[in-house]
Formats: sequence, structure tokens, C-alpha cells
Amino acid sequence: AIANTVWAYATAGHNDPHLFDAIAQLALLKLNTFNSQEIANTVWAYATVHHPAPALFFAISQSPLPKLNTFNSQELANTLWAFATLSHPAPEFFDAVSNLAVSKLNTFNSQELANTIWAYATVYHYYVNPHFTNGILYEAIQKVESLESEQIVNILWSIVVLNSVDTEAVAPLFSEVAKRYHLAQNNFRLSREALSQLHQASMWYSEEHHCKESLLPKELRDLCFNHFSSSENLPSKLQRDVVQTFKSLPSYLGVSIIEEESRCERTGYSIDVLISINQQQLAVEIDGPCHFVGYSPNGATMLKQRQLFSLGNTPLLSVPYWEWDM
Repeated sequence: AIANTVWAYATAGHNDPHLFDAIAQLALLKLNTFNSQEIANTVWAYATVHHPAPALFFAISQSPLPKLNTFNSQELANTLWAFATLSHPAPEFFDAVSNLAVSKLNTFNSQELANTIWAYATVYHYYVNPHFTNGILYEAIQKVESLESEQIVNILWSIVVLNSVDTEAVAPLFSEVAKRYHLAQNNFRLSREALSQLHQASMWYSEEHHCKESLLPKELRDLCFNHFSSSENLPSKLQRDVVQTFKSLPSYLGVSIIEEESRCERTGYSIDVLISINQQQLAVEIDGPCHFVGYSPNGATMLKQRQLFSLGNTPLLSVPYWEWDM
């Protein structure tokens, strides 16, 4: 009844904060009676309405292995997706699932494969069992014709974030995207987010790892780059505070603002602020809570830092919000 209630509210798109808080407390008391479907439906519901329940999620992350063995592919994928969506750290749980799911990956459908690898990438669980990531890639390639284009890009982006698979192994996924682009011509459709992810994946293949020319056609690469580099970011209060501090520093320190909301020409990444310290340029990224899982950078943040470090022309400094607030 508990799981069905929150599932129904989430499916209807209705978040009653007081109800969800109360149910989280009740679920904690009865969690040992929940079966795998009830656990998966509960965490899915909280993630769907974006209602954090840290105590409940922590308790679920401590689930014993025998109970995890009862989860089917959909329940595993939905549970991982929920933890990643709410940025709830659960490294031991992710480890346990990756070791358990290796032998079950052939039962995962397209959406479950995409959601699962996305979850590991989003929380940046980069030390995942290599047989797990290779297994997901293998299953994705076997099912590539049934995968939606958004799912292919989602899997590509996740592999790029984790950076734990040989670049040539993902060539069939790039080739499938290129084939669909050629066949669809002007009717090829990807969301703005997927186009940005595809740009990041293309950079990983052809520039980060110095492979041959990108497997994507130039017209599609240009489309991805243009979408990625034209995204507008509104500065946060934290960012404005940091910039104001830079501006207020005494002149003898040699610190000056060159440009706010700068853009790396090579990669297309936005940079919060570009400063000069004694005539040496420095890119500064000011990272608020949404950039972290606990106190560890999430996958999107780690990918941006890694690609700016390796492909950008300016040294990069990351300022985490908790260090600034100290």
C-alpha cells in the first residue's frame, strides 16, 4: 500500500511534500517487508517528483545481497535511475548491483540499458566492474537497431563520462547515429541535450583519445557543436559573489577579470569567469550543489573538467561551493 500510494501520486505528477515526508518515515519502519517491486516503485516515485528522502534512500542502499538477487532488470534499472536522479550517493549499492547484474544484462531491454549506464555515469561511479560496462556496451550494440537515437546518444555519453571502454569498441554506436542522420537528412531529430552529449562524445573519440577522424559526418558535428556552444547560462548568486570578490581584491595582487561567461573556442564549453593573475590567464568554474553527488563531482562536471583540462588552452580552477562557504 505504501509503495502503491507514492507510485500513484508520482504517476499523476502530483508532489505533496508533507505526504511524501510522512510516507518516507513510515516506509523506513516497514522496509524489511518490502519486496523488490515495492522498493523500486518507491524510489522511482520519489525521484520522479524530485522529492529527496535521504534516510529512506540510505536504508535501501544497505539492502542485503540476497534481496538484490530478487530484483529483475526493470527494478534494478529504475532503482539506479532514482538514486542518480536525486544525486544520492550510494557507492556500495552501485558496486553490488554492477557485480550482480553482469549475468543478467541479456535480459535488459533498450531503455533499461540506457537508464542503467546513465545512472553510473551521472553519479560518476567510474570504478565500476569493467565486465559490467563492457557487457552493457555489448548488449547495446546487439540491440542497436531497436534503440532509439536518444538512447544511443545517452549510452555513448555515459561511456564517455566513465572513460573506461576502448574507443574503437563504441564505433558501431557512432556509425548507427551517422547512418540514421544520412537516411533522415533534414528530418533527423535529437533533443538539444542529446546533441550536446553527442558533441562531447565526438570530442572524446576524435580529440581526447586522438583517434582517426570522427565517425560522424561534418554537418552533424557542426550541428552538435552549434547547439552545445550556444547554450546560455545565467550566473548563480554564488558565481556573482565569487566574481565580486575577485573584483574587490587589491590591485597589487595582480588579479583582474577578463570575461564573465566566457566560451572555450575549441571545445564550446562555457566558462564561468576568465581571470588574469599577473598576466597569466586562468579559467574559473564555480560549482554549486547541483554539480555534486555528496561532496564528489557528478559525471557531467567531471566530464567538463576533464575535457577542458585536456583540450582547453587555459589552466582550470574549480571552486566548490562548500570551500567558498567555509
